[in-house]
Amino acid sequence: MSRLERSLLAACIALSVGCGPTGRVEVIHAQGSDAARAVFRVAMTQQVTVPDNFIMRPDEFGTVALDHPRQLLYVGSREGTLLALDMPTGEVLWELPLGGAVASSPVLVDLPRQTEGEGEGAPVESDANAPKDLLLVGTDNGDEIAVDLRTREELWRYATDGKVRRAPVIAEGVVYVSNSREQVFGLDLRTGAWRWQYEQPLQAGFTVSGYAGLTYQPSSDGGRLYTGFGNGKVAALDAGSGEALWLASVAPPQGGDFADCDSTPLLDEAGGRLYVAGQQTGVYALDLEDGSQLWRFDVRAAGDLAWVAGSDLVGSSSLEGVFSLDRNGQLLWRTQVDPGVLSSPLVIDDTVYVAHNESGLLALDRATGELLARLDPGSGISSAPVFDPVLRRVYATSNRGVLYGLELVDVAEPQTFAALP
Repeated sequence: MSRLERSLLAACIALSVGCGPTGRVEVIHAQGSDAARAVFRVAMTQQVTVPDNFIMRPDEFGTVALDHPRQLLYVGSREGTLLALDMPTGEVLWELPLGGAVASSPVLVDLPRQTEGEGEGAPVESDANAPKDLLLVGTDNGDEIAVDLRTREELWRYATDGKVRRAPVIAEGVVYVSNSREQVFGLDLRTGAWRWQYEQPLQAGFTVSGYAGLTYQPSSDGGRLYTGFGNGKVAALDAGSGEALWLASVAPPQGGDFADCDSTPLLDEAGGRLYVAGQQTGVYALDLEDGSQLWRFDVRAAGDLAWVAGSDLVGSSSLEGVFSLDRNGQLLWRTQVDPGVLSSPLVIDDTVYVAHNESGLLALDRATGELLARLDPGSGISSAPVFDPVLRRVYATSNRGVLYGLELVDVAEPQTFAALP
């Protein structure tokens, strides 16, 4: 019996209550109306964090990584444990303590090795369907950790000064990591050795609890990285050296608190643009070559952006709800939701999924923004939803530590909505 299973059993005995996770799928519109649509049903649940009734408002930010060759899901928890779950059932198969809360997005990657006739760190050609060797995961202690999945042990650990909650970017044998202390690192994928570091001054005023991730653009001269910072700066960095190629600002001209650029830049190579959001100022389109402003859409507290059908943008704002823009910055629709912290949007087919830290998982119509359905776990959801295109499932973890696997429903199927046992 694992640590998690023993703790859950003890908690159930002590409380003398049933321990099965509960949740409810709600259709927003009445059955039979033109707007009613079945969106998902609960296919699997698994408790991944021991319930703690003494925490008034818990948050669980960790997201899953999908390992289809091994039929495993990997997810971290605020208790500092990495869990490997059976993909079909959610059963916990093994655990690895990491020493710090995990609120990040693990990433699977092949381990590059030195091969005859090639330079050090050259990637090994492998079957796309073969298991990947490494899992990269960050912790709130500031560590980026490489776990060797063949041995289930740490291969290396690199310590930074800030929380590591964003997914790393891997290219050409290098791991690129950003943290909450306004730092970006280039690390050797095989060993975790430091290669370079770039940083902006840490903000002394009030900022939103969050920071931007990294976006990589390959090129013949070694590639670029794009990211944002708490002072509202947006940077294009040389991926080989960490040198800043250009800096732009999306902070208010008058300065002040909450000037953050916390959105991971969205790359539009065909249009030569980069889309980002400033907390106070809105969504920007910046020129890829020099960072100059092409347009701005006024919205407060916007986070990450995503593509809709490859041409339009969708974003979420903790103050102004979920919205969609075209590439010229024109508003297509906006849907106000209850105040709360919203996750990065996930777009699948005709539906936009957004996690809400109070209301659960929301499903909206991609074309109109109409609210279609909601998963209410009773505690809200802070982790960003993740899509499995093979099993057609959406995964998200509730703030009480229950991982939900939601099977997407064909719109032609009968609409049935039942609460979990």
